[in-house]
Amino acid sequence: MYNAFFQHTARGMFHTPALQQQGRELLFRGHQASTSTPAAHRETQPVRQPQESISNNRGSEQIEGTSQGQQPAQLAVKTVPGLVGGDHEHLLSSVSSLASQPGVMAPTIPIQTAPSTSETCLVSTQVMNSESALLFVQYEPQGVVAGQGQFFPTSAYACSQTTQTEVVQSPVVQTAGATPLHQQLKQLSLVHPQQFYQIPVLPQPVGENAVQAVSTGVSPIFFWTPQVQPVQAEQVSGQAATTSTVVAPAQQQQLYVQGGQQRAAYQTPTHMLQTPQTPQSPAQAQAESEARIVLANALLEAGSAALAMYHYKVALWMQQYMGGMHGVDVHLGMARCCMQMKDTVSAHRFYTEALAMRPNCAAAWTGLASLYIRVGDHPRAVLCYQEALSQAPGCTELYCALAASLKEQGRKHEAAACYQAVLALDPSNARTHATLAGLHFELGHIPEAIAGYQEALRREPTFPEACNDLGNALREAGRHQEAVNCYLACLQLHAAAATQHAQGAAASPAPHLLVYSVAITYNNLAAVLKLQGRADEACACYEHVTRLQPDSAEAFANLGNAFKDAAQQEQAITAYRQALVLRPDYPPVLGNLVHSLQCVCDWRERDALFLQLEGDIRRQLAAGLPSAVQPFHAMAYPLDSQIVLDLTVMHAHHAQLAADHLACGPFPHPPRAPLQAGQRLRLGYCSSDFGNHPLSHLMGSVFGKHNRSRIEVFCFALSASDGSEWRRRIEREAEHFEDVSALTVPQVAAKISSLGIQILVDLNGYTKGARIELFALRPAPIQVSYMGFPATTGASYINYLITDRVVAPPHLKHCYSENLVYMPHCYFVNDYRQSHQDVLMEHDLPSRTDVGLPEDKFVFSCSNQLYKFDPETFDTWCNILRRVPNSVLWLLRFPPFGEPRIKKEAALRGISPERIIFTDVAPKEVHVKRSGLADLFLDTPLCNAHTTGCDTLWAGCPIVTLPLERMASRVCASLCTAAGFGMEMVVHSQKEYEERAVVLGTNHAMLANLRAALKSTRMQCELFNTSGWVKDFDRAFLQMWHIHATEGKPRDFEVAPRPDARTAPMPVPVPVPSIPVPVTVPPSQPVAVVSGLAGGQGGGGGG
Repeated sequence: MYNAFFQHTARGMFHTPALQQQGRELLFRGHQASTSTPAAHRETQPVRQPQESISNNRGSEQIEGTSQGQQPAQLAVKTVPGLVGGDHEHLLSSVSSLASQPGVMAPTIPIQTAPSTSETCLVSTQVMNSESALLFVQYEPQGVVAGQGQFFPTSAYACSQTTQTEVVQSPVVQTAGATPLHQQLKQLSLVHPQQFYQIPVLPQPVGENAVQAVSTGVSPIFFWTPQVQPVQAEQVSGQAATTSTVVAPAQQQQLYVQGGQQRAAYQTPTHMLQTPQTPQSPAQAQAESEARIVLANALLEAGSAALAMYHYKVALWMQQYMGGMHGVDVHLGMARCCMQMKDTVSAHRFYTEALAMRPNCAAAWTGLASLYIRVGDHPRAVLCYQEALSQAPGCTELYCALAASLKEQGRKHEAAACYQAVLALDPSNARTHATLAGLHFELGHIPEAIAGYQEALRREPTFPEACNDLGNALREAGRHQEAVNCYLACLQLHAAAATQHAQGAAASPAPHLLVYSVAITYNNLAAVLKLQGRADEACACYEHVTRLQPDSAEAFANLGNAFKDAAQQEQAITAYRQALVLRPDYPPVLGNLVHSLQCVCDWRERDALFLQLEGDIRRQLAAGLPSAVQPFHAMAYPLDSQIVLDLTVMHAHHAQLAADHLACGPFPHPPRAPLQAGQRLRLGYCSSDFGNHPLSHLMGSVFGKHNRSRIEVFCFALSASDGSEWRRRIEREAEHFEDVSALTVPQVAAKISSLGIQILVDLNGYTKGARIELFALRPAPIQVSYMGFPATTGASYINYLITDRVVAPPHLKHCYSENLVYMPHCYFVNDYRQSHQDVLMEHDLPSRTDVGLPEDKFVFSCSNQLYKFDPETFDTWCNILRRVPNSVLWLLRFPPFGEPRIKKEAALRGISPERIIFTDVAPKEVHVKRSGLADLFLDTPLCNAHTTGCDTLWAGCPIVTLPLERMASRVCASLCTAAGFGMEMVVHSQKEYEERAVVLGTNHAMLANLRAALKSTRMQCELFNTSGWVKDFDRAFLQMWHIHATEGKPRDFEVAPRPDARTAPMPVPVPVPSIPVPVTVPPSQPVAVVSGLAGGQGGGGGG
């Protein structure tokens, strides 16, 4: 079945002439190991080594653990395609997938006597560094009789770095009874313990049994490349069949019409090719007319509409000449000719003339409906189909056509009723079951869709499209492994059909359609593998699609996205560039390329690419399309604030369109009335990040700290549990926790509505795992954006954005579409006082030596992800290093591909690369502890340190930050201000940024005072007062509902500071002197003013 997949010769196995000869002896020893190749495939196969039978001189040799008289098993050798790379992971992935294919690697062996237990097949392939990878597959015989049998893989073993000499000199592997195969291999010294792996193999059923593969077990992934022989013109009576021309010999005309498996021949008298003569009798006219109609029908089917029209007109003339004959069929034929020639005006005339002759002609009504569909008039097409059905009420084709037209108008429920009528007439119609299931899928009725596809497959087990679509429905239901198995079964059904065609047992699909279908299935498979976290396998599937469709820009775009999601930015960049070669005007790919380049700090084309990207954004917005740039990526781009707002609004609008397409709702809301005494506000949180994620690290204790006498909290988890301590904590402490990850968007919305949620908080925004369309359905009367996405959502269905007066000062209100809620201190909550008390115990902190930092140098640091860097800020950093002697810059290797580029950029600016020190990403608790080892943190202006900023301040390390316009560029300023050090750490220009860092880097006494002050305020300042922050948050939500109940329309408002707050309410930072004067602070006193940098802004000490 999969012979086309193996297109490598046996020569690739060995690397020297001597080994090649030894390899041939091994390859041909004992029996013919090749699988039979159908005749239809042979000419497409590459030239292979000749194969012959050679006597096996080692047949009597004994392997330890076998009986002397036991019949040795045969040894089969096969080549497989070269593996990508030479590492063990690629080896295991490849051999595991290949071992799962019955009929691919199982050799066809002439069996003289049935083997007792198993056969062993040796598979070899060449990989990197001239190494050989070996795969041993153990097959269990099934249905074996003398002389023939089938084998199915039961286990596989792979090893690498085995010399060919060892293979050649080893005896043939024999069946060993109770001795496991891997023990035999070790006894043969073919493997080394460190190079030996056991791979589970699950047999994959083929053909009619493929549907049975749908289960919850893990199935190995395999790759298949369809090769379908092009359909050759069929030879009949010495003439080639044709679909578009007429072959006219001297005495007769033979027309062969080929469509699929159908072929018809029509014998036509020679005189029909000449000018028609006046008939001599009614019988002659009738015979001539019928012959012309038969010929015209054949010509029309062959695509010769103009010639068919001529013969229809002659037939009509014959009928009209003699009188009394009905011309309806001729008019219908002429109308079809006009439709084929795209003359809809004439076609309409002929159809209406036919209806004038026979008003109850269902064919005429059907043709007229097709015409209206052609011109886009579906309402009239529906009326015509309904009229046709009134004349032919049992015609299932008409019901299907009517359903398709209704669907085009968005009348999907009526379309579904039509398909149900078809099934009432023909319950065994698998195609209609699948089509109705597709409608259910589009309507969001996933259980009904799954049932429909399953019924279609029960009726027609070899229905690959239904198998693929069932996988899609299972994916939407969250049943990911079952979806994977469906896609694999679909691929095997395609392969089985191709094999049957090659053997002449089935009709052939068009080669390009088969390749397209297989590519679609691999795309779907890759998408689900990504959801399962199987990133490498997903990338492999997308790579296979690029081999199937090497000219497809979309295939390379998907591959780039997969690599990007797997943090393989270099490979992503290569794929994106190839997509742009294939399609230069491809804005989404350009946007992803720019982001990937940003992630690895490749700034060589930065200015030109951003100029091109901005042009694409403007053109897409003008056309009403979502932009090439995702809102989350735009946060770190040097784009105008209005453009960013516009592109975000457009994304929100398209989310609304997607929600409208779900055709559900509106959902009922709780009454708009003030809360009564004792009544609690129902507050819901939606997030896909309840787990080991920064959001849960920051908000872990928030959900359980709400005032339960006033607020009832519901957490709706959009992702399944990751089993982490953070997930378990939220599940335990939240009053209500609902895992809705397996529900569809309409089902989640219905659940939220049924629970009477009054305020619904989106903790995702446009981040990974978000379901923004859920909020577009408006399941709650008040909807709020918070935390996950530090920017405007641009959504009319999001009423409020939680902010403060530093991240969103009133003069920047134009950057937001929402009403703003101003928290009295920092809007950004954290859980450090509860979760990271150990950081306060300095004796238990790591040393610089522990993390690879020099003890005797001034350490500037920035542990932001590299995508937040920009060349202007890096210029400033290099200037700082140049001006601060004996200093280094400590960065995070996130992602690692950026490290060599950063060091090269430093060298270009005259800074030794040795002064740039990278460190690996560490677990959260380790990262927070080591953050305080730096002397000064240098923030990134375009997109600040957010969670990282909290890490740094809690660890006692000061920050220099430069706020710009947008929210993501102002968060760190808010953090520093809430900690009580806005005036000391917040600057207002790149020049001031550089000067502040240099002053703190050279005035060690000033820096020491600042560090001491920061450390002394950690347990008192409002930034780390989680309980106080939640009290403010409660009051914000209660105020939202009060405004809704009494005023009806949301508006901006500010939450008043609590009387017990220890830090003053958030001011808007003002410029500070560029040359500070240090002030010594007695260590025994609470810190109020740290240095001359603090122009009146109080610290966080005391009560």
